[in-house]
Amino acid sequence: MKILFFVHRYWPSVGGVEKYVHELSNALATKGHHSIVIAGAHEEGLPEHEFRENVELYRFPAHRSPLRCRVWLWRHVSIFRSADIVNISNTHMLEYFRRMLGPMVPRRKIFLIRHGMKCQFPVPQDDKKRAVRSCRHVAAVAHDGEFIEKWLGVKPDLCPLQGLNPRAEDITAVTAPPPDSAIYIGRLEPDTGIRIYVDAVRRLKEEHSMPFRMDVFGDGSLRAELESTIARYKLPIRLMGRVPNAQDRIEDYGFAFIDGRMAIQEAMARRRLVFAAYVDPLKYDYVGTEAFSPFLVRVGGGSELARQVLHFIENTKGRDYLVEQAYRFACTLDWHKTAESYLAMWQSRQANTAQFPFSGKSAPLAGRSTAAAPA
Repeated sequence: MKILFFVHRYWPSVGGVEKYVHELSNALATKGHHSIVIAGAHEEGLPEHEFRENVELYRFPAHRSPLRCRVWLWRHVSIFRSADIVNISNTHMLEYFRRMLGPMVPRRKIFLIRHGMKCQFPVPQDDKKRAVRSCRHVAAVAHDGEFIEKWLGVKPDLCPLQGLNPRAEDITAVTAPPPDSAIYIGRLEPDTGIRIYVDAVRRLKEEHSMPFRMDVFGDGSLRAELESTIARYKLPIRLMGRVPNAQDRIEDYGFAFIDGRMAIQEAMARRRLVFAAYVDPLKYDYVGTEAFSPFLVRVGGGSELARQVLHFIENTKGRDYLVEQAYRFACTLDWHKTAESYLAMWQSRQANTAQFPFSGKSAPLAGRSTAAAPA
């Protein structure tokens, strides 16, 4: 089959959606399917058409005017029409697709992959309405997370486990350093819990006389605030910025403070205990209701995190048990299995679109068995 992904950004941009689409596309290609990505080019100098590994990549001029984007998409609509499957990542890209191309591509070919949510709490009613409305324009919906259904009120056709690359069993085990350090991987935004992690480091230093250090890999709107806090309290924290493949640094630290689900699972595969902070009920479900949730430590504040860090520094047996259980879970993750789940959904939905028009209220396929649009 010819399988197309329509996304906001792609390589060389770095992010969870970009990585998800790339790994899934590669897995599909190894099964004999032709994977195509059409993404917005958000800067000058990027080639319009190229191949990256097993993926054919087209870029439309998202850094230009909406008119230029529309003209480009019209001129290349044959790529969409010739594809057997058109996957659109997230609701805002589906809305953009419909504005630009309208009904020029048959609905039976179009599938929506929802890669999480904005994590805005409480969830705006408009977001819920848009989620329900989007179901009218696609053959089926996949969710990258069990928590999404609860907060948007839309039942997916599929909620597959993510894969891992490299697979957990292919990662050479590295002996953990002393448990006096942590790596943070994620955005520097209020919803990620980064303030909780910084506050915990401050409490460990001031209340427990423990020089616990943390390196932060990521960027965002809170960077200036964090720099000020670090300087004021003279905290052993370094802001490393956004670094490609930051997950490869996880093994250099005793613990992992993680925001995103993909990085959580990568830390588990590298045998590091994961602490996940939540700032509201939505984020609690994000880290607390997924397949990986039993194998990490959830915390709701800096004081609680500091206590948990001290507990697991002393409780080596408890730490080792969680790490081992998390690693065993990570060993079940394989992008080829994820690809097989998608193939089953696409084939079933295309064969049964007339019988089972997708409404967002029922899902013949079982789920998991075990920002703004471009300008």
